[in-house]
Amino acid sequence: MSADPLKSWLVALSCFSLAACATQSQTASLQCGVGGAVVGYALCKALGRPDGECARAAAVIGAGGAAICYSYASNLERRRKELAGHENDLNRRIQYVHGLNQDTEQLNKDLSSRVAAVTQDTDTLVAQIQQRRVTQEQLAKARQARDSDVKQAELQVAKGREALTEVKTYRAQLKQPSADLDVAIAKQQQLYDDAEHQVQLLAAQRARVG
Repeated sequence: MSADPLKSWLVALSCFSLAACATQSQTASLQCGVGGAVVGYALCKALGRPDGECARAAAVIGAGGAAICYSYASNLERRRKELAGHENDLNRRIQYVHGLNQDTEQLNKDLSSRVAAVTQDTDTLVAQIQQRRVTQEQLAKARQARDSDVKQAELQVAKGREALTEVKTYRAQLKQPSADLDVAIAKQQQLYDDAEHQVQLLAAQRARVG
């Protein structure tokens, strides 16, 4: 296998391996990375790859998994801490929503990249299914990995939706008008709608393998 195809395959495998990152606590970041490596190795073997190649894949995934898993959740936690004690300060609220929008824009980029990688990997898997080169055990593991990947993406978006609801509640209780806050909230709504669409695309790839 040449370097470029291997790199593309590792990207896709990394996406599935991120399902090991189910918890959102920063203190669990190391566990997340290790979990990604373990799942990555198992998926690699399930797809019939050689031991050496799977070991290299697991090392790559384990090294980078934690930062990817916890970027959005940890940023949201940090922004909430920065807002604490200033919840009724309109300017601080606007700044807070702007920060959420920046984080969600990055989340959408990450989700879009994941969808592309999963789609490519699923194309390969579907071809292998049609050629009867995949065992039922391998297929079951591939389905489980995709289920977990969708769940992880849903968790990220759910966190964002909670933040959006909080901001909308604050806006409804605010007696003075604020065009800046309204614009920021409208953008936040659109960003989370886009994120949910990306999750739907991930789920569609899961559906392709039964």
